[in-house]
Amino acid sequence: MGALAEKIKAGITKRLINHHVSTVILLFVLAYCLAYILPLGERPLSAPDEPRYAEIPREILVTGDWVVPHLVGLRYFEKPVLGYWLSAVSLSLFGENNFAVRLPSALAVGLSAWLIWLLMIRSGYSRNMALISAGVFLTFFETLILGTVALLDTPFTLFLTAGMVLFYLATECINNKARQWRYLSGSGVMLGLAFLTKGFLAFVLPAIVFLPFILIRKQYNLLWRSAWIMLFALLTILPWAIAIHIREPDFWHYFIWEEHIRRFLEPNAQHASPVNFYLVALPILIFPWFGFLPAAIAGYRQKIQNLHLNWFLVLWFLIPFIFFSTSKGKLVTYILPCLIPAAILIATGLMNYLQTNKHRWFILGVIINTATLGLLFFILLYHEFFSASAPLYSQIELPMLIAMLVSLVIAATMMLATAFVKEKFTRITLILCSTLILLPAVNLFLPVGVLKGKSPSYITNSIVDKIDDNTIFVSDVNSVHSVAWIYKRTDIYLLSSGELTYGLKYPGEENRLLGMKGLEMLLNKQQAGEVKKDIAVFCEEPCSGSLTSLLKHRAEKISNNKFAVWIIRFAK
Repeated sequence: MGALAEKIKAGITKRLINHHVSTVILLFVLAYCLAYILPLGERPLSAPDEPRYAEIPREILVTGDWVVPHLVGLRYFEKPVLGYWLSAVSLSLFGENNFAVRLPSALAVGLSAWLIWLLMIRSGYSRNMALISAGVFLTFFETLILGTVALLDTPFTLFLTAGMVLFYLATECINNKARQWRYLSGSGVMLGLAFLTKGFLAFVLPAIVFLPFILIRKQYNLLWRSAWIMLFALLTILPWAIAIHIREPDFWHYFIWEEHIRRFLEPNAQHASPVNFYLVALPILIFPWFGFLPAAIAGYRQKIQNLHLNWFLVLWFLIPFIFFSTSKGKLVTYILPCLIPAAILIATGLMNYLQTNKHRWFILGVIINTATLGLLFFILLYHEFFSASAPLYSQIELPMLIAMLVSLVIAATMMLATAFVKEKFTRITLILCSTLILLPAVNLFLPVGVLKGKSPSYITNSIVDKIDDNTIFVSDVNSVHSVAWIYKRTDIYLLSSGELTYGLKYPGEENRLLGMKGLEMLLNKQQAGEVKKDIAVFCEEPCSGSLTSLLKHRAEKISNNKFAVWIIRFAK
């Protein structure tokens, strides 16, 4: 009877634990939806990146051309096509709106978190530990921001992560060759999709991680079996690669030479930054978890549960981080793939530390984070009411300011409360919640003045009654993506070429580039009655001196100090 009672008790306990974990997972998914999905349509698109990644998919749907990417009607060969396809599908399902444009990024981040969960479960960790690791990734400051912005880095990170995870699982299938081949094949497919999103980085980053890991584990047979990865990657890429070559024979020359080799060799790289750029930015990018790094490191001194996985994660973070740091061009978005292993390493190290019932390094992290949130609160308060500079919030936006301040107070209170809670899982949950509460606040309560500096939609929306379908559009290259997206037009003349230089070289497209002389000729034709249409000229402020000199006595200017529209009426 005693044995039977123990079995019943164990069964009930197991059911209660499973029920608890299921509830936590449900709440986790709900929190993700509130933080990532709900706010997607609240902010206007930020120029120039978001309108670019909205306009290219819109033109795919309008033209029905799913092979050759176009931007404002011009060939645009800077990236492969898969990222645009994802957005085009979203637009076709949910309409041409900000929510649909950003949805692929939010889903990519969510699925990347699920891959973290999968990797942890398959590596022998508990579901609680898998949830915490996924939660750490979702609450990194960089992930919170990029997951609600239309960029290619998020789907690229998803496919790259899938390829990396499947490769690692393949290395664990020592006694099951059939499963190992399946994992390697899947890894190849995922890396092929990563290539179709952002190019050759999809092969470079895995290669510089896979090779040292194979050598460390002494699984030398995987050196030649990894060719299976390349085979399936090429099979994944091949259909579109052949289609684009047939349609545009110059694509691969431009994409390989101009976008990779030549850009890499140029002494003056785009977005050039010093070697320590990412190292300096890292505390902000992984906030609030940077404060807990000392505790996580101390945790690894106590226990390492899975040595092979930890080696793989360290290589996955460190080598690409060094690679991106030594490259000339740098953007914070580039190292998003490094945050996947960083999240797992921080989560496991921190939980190891908390299991020792030590508190010193954890309390240090709580103090750092609470002080940071408090500092943000007082900086915002001082800037609004005591600083000599203009406040960020207008009088009519004071409720939004109060809501932002309250959100900071709640987040700081939750963070501070972790110092007084003993149960380790509750501590981590409070940290996660304190961070997740800030993202909706940032999306919902940002002052309009800040948003105006990123989007020309505030200007274009204010001139709806001043233009019509017959108005001739002229734009600088920084505003043209937004103008095309907002007005659903591609017949826009350009004052400069910028990233559209290559597309303008094709026969029949060169007349799209007016320049200042062309604009002056157009204005003269309008004045002479040869062109019987209104003209609207869009530019990012400050507009060039030559443009201002040309238009200031001829046009009505509408500006918000960030973007401007000049309207020249045809005198009937």
